[in-house]
Amino acid sequence: MIQIESGAIGTAAPASEWVTAMENALRDTSEGLVEVPPRSHMDMGENTLLLMPCFGQDYFSTKLVSVFPGNLKINKPIIYGTVILNDGKTGEPLASLDGSKLTAMRTAAVGSVGIKYLAPENASRLGVIGLGIQGFHQALFACQQRSIREVRILDRTSSIMKRFGERFNAFYKDIKVIPCKNAMELCIPSEIIITATGSQNPVIPGKKECWTGKILIGIGSYKPDMREFPDDMFKELNHVFVDTMHGINETGDLLIPLEKRMVKKEQVIPVSDLVKGVVQPVGDTQFFKSVGMAAFDLYAARLVYENVL
Repeated sequence: MIQIESGAIGTAAPASEWVTAMENALRDTSEGLVEVPPRSHMDMGENTLLLMPCFGQDYFSTKLVSVFPGNLKINKPIIYGTVILNDGKTGEPLASLDGSKLTAMRTAAVGSVGIKYLAPENASRLGVIGLGIQGFHQALFACQQRSIREVRILDRTSSIMKRFGERFNAFYKDIKVIPCKNAMELCIPSEIIITATGSQNPVIPGKKECWTGKILIGIGSYKPDMREFPDDMFKELNHVFVDTMHGINETGDLLIPLEKRMVKKEQVIPVSDLVKGVVQPVGDTQFFKSVGMAAFDLYAARLVYENVL
């Protein structure tokens, strides 16, 4: 069994191959070619342990993830994880991969699937709320999907925004990074908005001009008590696109609007239907909510393993 560290994962494939891998994961899962058992979700106070197995035709994988929000106070990552990739025919362990980097890369690719199928071709203004490892990778991948000219950013402290700008411009020196003082300043000019926070209250303001006519990609809010989007936004949506239908039982950004009847269950559509061309987006305001699934880890691990070999 080989060990694949963060650096090798980050350089294993271009963004386009990551996005294609996630499209394949969505398509194959919807067609029953991948077995994704329900993930185990254990809470210990504010901390979370996730166990995510997945079985494909040639490989199977298991991911262990710990989410400890308090790590921010001691300057450590919130998320730690490990992915084990096994041979699907013999069960032999093939690789151990850095789960944090793999998760960041595959989640960014999933977010880019939403942008690829929902955002106008000429969209050029991106906004990102939440500038941790997820927000950073989301921004990098989004700029591969559209010709982004400016990125508006928002986080809790100016030092985090300054560091984000420096790191981002090391990859895209010609894209203007604009730190914002509040969410209104970020949302109104942006055409694509990505949220990657662990907030328990909406980070998008409850004003129509903050979401109307925009493409909104929700990456955070992975628990029932977490939310990033306001109630009134859901009243304008024709569809709510999701990476997995399990999300309606996992995230407050789906549970609460459904409970309040601000959106109907039949309006919640798997994004795999977009990938397969079964449905087309309707309206100018589009929302894609990702909660993640183990198939993404399997297809990401396979991509990295085969490319590294």
